[in-house]
Amino acid sequence: MSSLLIKILILLGVAAAAVFVLFQLGSSAASFTFEFREDVIDLNILNTVRREANVGNLSDVNLDELSTRELLLTMHSHIDNANTMCNRKIRMGYTGDGGWEICDDPDVRPRVPCIIYSFGISYDFSFDDDAAKLYGCHVYSFDPSMRREKDFYDRSSHVHFYKIGLSGTTYVNQDNKWLLMTFRDIREKLGHTNTTVDIVKMDIESSEWEALPEMVASGELRRVKQLLLEYHLVDQTRDYLLPRLKAIQAVESVGFQKFYVHKNHACTVSSVFPVTRTRCYEVHYLKR
Repeated sequence: MSSLLIKILILLGVAAAAVFVLFQLGSSAASFTFEFREDVIDLNILNTVRREANVGNLSDVNLDELSTRELLLTMHSHIDNANTMCNRKIRMGYTGDGGWEICDDPDVRPRVPCIIYSFGISYDFSFDDDAAKLYGCHVYSFDPSMRREKDFYDRSSHVHFYKIGLSGTTYVNQDNKWLLMTFRDIREKLGHTNTTVDIVKMDIESSEWEALPEMVASGELRRVKQLLLEYHLVDQTRDYLLPRLKAIQAVESVGFQKFYVHKNHACTVSSVFPVTRTRCYEVHYLKR
């Protein structure tokens, strides 16, 4: 046997041995990982969530019949799961906090002439500016808390700021002198009555729970194609959860479905769930 052939056989033997060792190590690691996950996953909790939480559409659910525990599980499971498809999402604004996803599918895509309402700015116009540039829409930005801003001004030819907040009734808050208005009254003020609003973005620090029921009851939400909002959850009592789940139920009753959900990790909390939950969910709806 030639020396070259001997060297080749030796190299092949070394390679085979190395592959065997790596396979054994990989199997051990995989086994360890699997066993570790078995130790930390509580299947009883998972089964409870699956059994007691409603992740489907809430329109036919009698929420009054649910226990406090079922309301809690349903709240976090339901808004954390999308139930429709958007084939093309485009992020407007920052990639981190302050950015939002717009569904760019042809049937819900904003087209000129188009209107976007953006409630809750906190000096961050990145979403508003990007949406105006990409789609050519007129964007109306609202925030009563921005003290350095004028009551009204045009940020650009397509972005218009108003120092107005969204609420369930129209009034002036005597504590901070903020002007708060209903969605219907804002649309009337801007001359948008009976006009379709392509996108409504809302990040208004729990005021969504006052605004949404009025938006549904007045019929104005039916004239919106996409609704992007952050739900803020600060309590786990029945008196807190029930009316808020009913507000979500009302939004879905006019045809909105979730195409994307993002947990705001600045609000994460430990809970009865097998994974970390948050008090702030950025939920993106569309209506086809």
